[in-house]
Amino acid sequence: MFDYLKAWGGLKIPMYLLFGTLTIGIMGFKVLYPEESLLRLLHMTSITLSTVGYGDFLGIHESPWAIVYTTLLMFGGMGVVLYSTSIVTAYIIEGNLRDAFYGERVKRRIGKMENHYIVCGAGETGIHVIREICALGADCVVLESDPHKKEEILAEFPKLSVLIGDATSDHLLEEAGIEKAQVLVAALSNDKDNLFLTVTAKLLQPRLSIVSKAVELTMIKKLKRAGASRVVSPNYIGGLRMASEVLRPHVTQFIDDVSDKIREQEIPETSPIVGKKLKDVDFYSDCGVTILGIGDHWDKYETNVNPLTELKSGQILIYIGSQEHAKRIKSLVLGH
Repeated sequence: MFDYLKAWGGLKIPMYLLFGTLTIGIMGFKVLYPEESLLRLLHMTSITLSTVGYGDFLGIHESPWAIVYTTLLMFGGMGVVLYSTSIVTAYIIEGNLRDAFYGERVKRRIGKMENHYIVCGAGETGIHVIREICALGADCVVLESDPHKKEEILAEFPKLSVLIGDATSDHLLEEAGIEKAQVLVAALSNDKDNLFLTVTAKLLQPRLSIVSKAVELTMIKKLKRAGASRVVSPNYIGGLRMASEVLRPHVTQFIDDVSDKIREQEIPETSPIVGKKLKDVDFYSDCGVTILGIGDHWDKYETNVNPLTELKSGQILIYIGSQEHAKRIKSLVLGH
């Protein structure tokens, strides 16, 4: 449903003023013309305030008191009408009404999401995360405190769900569908904010995987203790990358070329390949990929995989492939 309370919050003052002015106008005319119906008095008040001037059907010109009252109502009421109209017009022009409708669309969209990604902070780090997630076509919700950045993000990704507010707020995280999300990215500019966000998110959704940004290396251990599954330091990684460009430029170029093609696929309990040997599942002929490694949820990975390795539920298959390869291997692993 449309968020009427939010829209009413910006329009209630001019609406109260308009209603009050109409009520005063009607009651004043009722005192002067008690025999007239409220509907005719409402009509007279409306044409007086709007200065439409359809005519004096009450005979106001015959009563000095009615003339004085109508004149005061016209000049006093017109000020209220002009003020209220300007407030309503500004509310619409400034985009508040549009934002109210956008917010309602976002709520409905998030309500349908499952296993989506939540990115907190759309700064210099977060925007790159958002671009990668959107490039894969995955569901993503962005939490950002700066309304101006919202417009920049939507200009690049018109269909993205963006919520404005404090990302560490329980209410905003729940609005982002944290109970059904699979990963939260803490990319706020301040390490302390990322730490508090990690603790808050973990309390709301203990099974949630959290990837946090750390400006200072000393915060890595604290963030992991707070519940972060992974901690990334952009400064540290940037330094390593620069060193690699100096020491291993060809290796770095090769990694760049294949990094966006390296994918993973988890083996669920219901998978038909559970219990089979790796050699008994022909990933290359069926899916066009070669398994580079097999990992688990404890960050242990086996490279140069032995063909006799038994495939188990919960294992992660690492391979190089395109989106089409990803669809094929997913279909094979899930048995669809």
